[in-house]
Amino acid sequence: MKERIVSLGILVFAMVYTAGAIALKVGTLAQPGAGQFPAAIAITLLAISAFHAWLTFRKTAEKEEGHSWTELAPAGIAAALVVYPILLKTLSFLLSTFIVLFALLLLLKFKTRKISFLTALVTTILSFIIFSGLLGVVVPSGVMEQFILKILELG
Repeated sequence: MKERIVSLGILVFAMVYTAGAIALKVGTLAQPGAGQFPAAIAITLLAISAFHAWLTFRKTAEKEEGHSWTELAPAGIAAALVVYPILLKTLSFLLSTFIVLFALLLLLKFKTRKISFLTALVTTILSFIIFSGLLGVVVPSGVMEQFILKILELG
């Protein structure tokens, strides 16, 4: 039953995202608009989530054991999604992303604390280098971000 609810939630998200993406100017392949890439992602997400929902509802319901909605992980993930934008406004990108990612890895019991720490650190730095350095996405930056961009000679 939980899998059906999740698949419907993802499908609803895909429909809302698609509606928002096609509201932007899509343009043509020769002159793409601001909404062309989001629209392509939205349509792909919608097709995949619809297929997943179809598969989920075709399966016979199996008896679920173990996990409960009252566990700490789902509530922690929801809290992290609410807290992350607040942290981004007050802290730099690297620090806020690392804190949230490390907390999520701990909540999900990803290997050991040391591996979770290293995974969060490497993922945060790589995402900053890719998005801010290479793709030019503007992220909230502080001293550490400027230092990394200066080292890589991207800023």
